[in-house]
Amino acid sequence: MYEDEKSGVPAAWNDRARAAMDQMLENMKNFKVSAASGQFSVSPACGEDLLKVIRMLQDWLGGGHANTLDQKPMLGGSYGARAMAPFVQQIASDQQGFLTQLTRLRDVLSDAENGVRQAMANYRQNEHAVAGTFGK
Repeated sequence: MYEDEKSGVPAAWNDRARAAMDQMLENMKNFKVSAASGQFSVSPACGEDLLKVIRMLQDWLGGGHANTLDQKPMLGGSYGARAMAPFVQQIASDQQGFLTQLTRLRDVLSDAENGVRQAMANYRQNEHAVAGTFGK
């Protein structure tokens, strides 16, 4: 686990989980770049399915569902529950917390959507080019 530089309190994300999230987000950005350079294509049917999933995730992230995580949890009235509730709330919403990671995900979903659209356009171009060879 890593520590929050401000408080010295271990945060919820350990180094491997954070690195995996960083890599996934970087891959989504690279996906758009790869599609723009024509490195791959996606059929319209598959592309529409991918866009549907991306839109569902964007809608969920934009719908305020994740915001319930930054509320103080109701863990009960025991001393341990009262001591843990603010900590659980903090690790969900601090600079390195789960909600911050969800925001980062939401930000790169538009890159993924643009990448899928470009890959679908690549597919149409490839189909058109191949179809043109049969007419000769």
